[in-house]
Amino acid sequence: MEKQYFSNDTHIGAVHLNVNFLENSVKFYHEILGMQMLEQTNAFAVLGTTKRPLVYLYQTNEKRIDTAGLFHFALLVPTRASLGNIFYHLIKTEYPLAGASNHDVSEALYLQDPEGNGIEIYHDYPSNTWRYEDNGNIVMGTKEMDLQGVIDANEGSPFDGMPSDTIIGHMHLSVTNLEQSIAFYNELFGMDVMTTYGNQAAFMATAGYHHHLGLNTWQHQTERARINYPGLRKFELNIPNEEDLAYFMKVFKDKGMIEVQDGTSSMIHDPDGIGIRIMRGQ
Repeated sequence: MEKQYFSNDTHIGAVHLNVNFLENSVKFYHEILGMQMLEQTNAFAVLGTTKRPLVYLYQTNEKRIDTAGLFHFALLVPTRASLGNIFYHLIKTEYPLAGASNHDVSEALYLQDPEGNGIEIYHDYPSNTWRYEDNGNIVMGTKEMDLQGVIDANEGSPFDGMPSDTIIGHMHLSVTNLEQSIAFYNELFGMDVMTTYGNQAAFMATAGYHHHLGLNTWQHQTERARINYPGLRKFELNIPNEEDLAYFMKVFKDKGMIEVQDGTSSMIHDPDGIGIRIMRGQ
């Protein structure tokens, strides 16, 4: 994991999810993914590592409906060996996987939590091995992952939980209008388009990372997100320092955006109503 992409630049923080069955979801993130319990009440739970929270879970009794929101969130682990450790654990527990891919910049496992929220777990190849097209777009393909190679990288080590250096590497969102979403994240947060898949998906980042944010219209969503419905409640965007944080707050004000106080932080909404909690970087 190359820290220059996550310590000095704007990056994704924790993800917040609404769930119908809190206890069942807590068990999954704790026992299957190996996250530590950081805080728990009857209404919500926080799980992560010794270094940071990764997932907030909130009890909701609303029914799930199809809206703009989460396609998947992505847990970035520090090494291929740590991905192999989790992979072998998932095989042993017989938890179903939705896929496993080599994306040229990374190797990734895909699964869903018990309520259908998409999760990617991945490690990055060194950035000096990433390739670019003549137009500057980063090469991000989808081909079969070397399953045995990833397992062998673990070298038979027993599962020891989610690595402490794990972070949320990126968010991938289902949106209603791709061009509108691209413009929003580019103009407000300075995220650059790193590559596109036709007119249906785009991958954006700061500081030359392959992507901090994926956007797609593959599910043809037409409904805006709702903060209390099952699925994505909000996600955190970590701003690296107080100077940059003050700058973004001024941009929000100048654009007439509505800020909602969210604890000690502010929250805004993207064009699809997806909540973004603006945080001082971790």
